[in-house]
Amino acid sequence: MASKSTNAPDPVSGLRKASGGRGAGYRKGDARREEILRGVTALFVAEGYRRQSLRDIGAALAIEPAHILYYFSNREELLQNVIELWDSDAMRAQDEDGAGPNLEGFVAAVRRNCSAAGMGHLFLAMAVDAVDPAHVSHAFFCQRVTRVRTSLALAVRAEQVSGRIVATVDPDLSARNLMGLADGLQLQALLQGRNNVVEDLEQAIRHLRGED
Repeated sequence: MASKSTNAPDPVSGLRKASGGRGAGYRKGDARREEILRGVTALFVAEGYRRQSLRDIGAALAIEPAHILYYFSNREELLQNVIELWDSDAMRAQDEDGAGPNLEGFVAAVRRNCSAAGMGHLFLAMAVDAVDPAHVSHAFFCQRVTRVRTSLALAVRAEQVSGRIVATVDPDLSARNLMGLADGLQLQALLQGRNNVVEDLEQAIRHLRGED
């Protein structure tokens, strides 16, 4: 007996992709799901994140909350998928460069977050909530931290091989420090309106490279 095709979420974007065996109705559902996610993203970019309820989000998108819940189990799943799609777009842009993990790509991702304060606020707020092991997004944020830290460590090691960063630097420690700095600077920007997040991060990378 032939096995049934599945419609499992993509591990990066969280979007359910239609396989070759899926019909037009499923593909239409996938497209509608992504349309909702991009609509929510546009809402947060334009108006900021204020812990909007499903009712608030539905009103802004001119759709009923029940329609959103047809595609997402609850508000937290919706917001997690918004972050996953945001990350996926950033990673896709970096992959198109073909340079692999690199520190400039990390800076570009932070710059993009700073240009959309609502998305940065959403990420930080959900990350704090997800510290609770019982939170629906706990595993996602743990995996995301590991992924970003691993990518940064690889970027540091690559620069050590090229001679841009000295061999005595600990790549894993540097990765943790850069992540902590980026998150802390973005939090300060949200609280105090600081606009030099990227400049401070770039200065830290120059220091890591011994260029200052």
